Amino acid sequence: MNRKYLKRRVWRVLVLAAGLLPYLPVAGAEIAQDIQHAGPEAAPVSWQSPAKLQHVVGREQGDLTIGTEGIVFSSGKGRTMKLPYLEVQSFLLSPHSLAIETYQNRKRHMPGVERYRFELASAVPPEVATELSKEVRRPSQNAVPDPAAQGIVIPAHHRTVRGGTNGTLRIRDGGIDYVTDVAGDSRSWRWADLQTLSDPDPYHLFVFGYRDTYTFDLKEPLPQSLFYRLIDAVDVHNAVMPDEKPDVHAPKRSGGDGQGVGDE
Repeated sequence: MNRKYLKRRVWRVLVLAAGLLPYLPVAGAEIAQDIQHAGPEAAPVSWQSPAKLQHVVGREQGDLTIGTEGIVFSSGKGRTMKLPYLEVQSFLLSPHSLAIETYQNRKRHMPGVERYRFELASAVPPEVATELSKEVRRPSQNAVPDPAAQGIVIPAHHRTVRGGTNGTLRIRDGGIDYVTDVAGDSRSWRWADLQTLSDPDPYHLFVFGYRDTYTFDLKEPLPQSLFYRLIDAVDVHNAVMPDEKPDVHAPKRSGGDGQGVGDE
């Protein structure tokens, strides 16, 4: 990459970080560090739960482990399935379920790639969900936001074809969260998960992710200056990693209820 181009991008990240700090009452890592993934990252938290792997017919019981080597399912029948993070194309994670889309071809010459869906006996802790997103890196759907995360909070209504849910939008230095008591509708977006944002007026926000799309009615206005900083954060992330940049002008809508990976 051209050095002058890179310097301009890095400088823009630093300016963006300084501009967002007054809006985020959070001490710790700056937004620039999250955007650039600078330096070595810590190993993911090792976590295990009894799980059921769903097949076309029936389910297979065993244990699912999320750890340093990737995702491992140890069946009660004695077989072990290992999925390194590099082979995980995307995932949809809820507290008690994990749907995985891989790069592996389906068996028996069937078209498409292998997908796995697990039912989890134990609820996935937020820190494990966060580490899983960091390890996979590619756009995904994390429905387990960290309740302890801090940031700007805006009461919001998520519109769906069935009516919608009520909760709060949380704007933090690492991305955007939607937190609701309705199972399966919460979301935690990293900048890497977002294509673009749109605010037709101060009381509406459209979140276009690579894997899902959410339409929010805001109960309090979103400051225009803060919205522009969020747009810059998404743009900077895409510009820093040009080889991984999809078409940001044509977000793929997945339907009114915000579902994507694993929906069949």
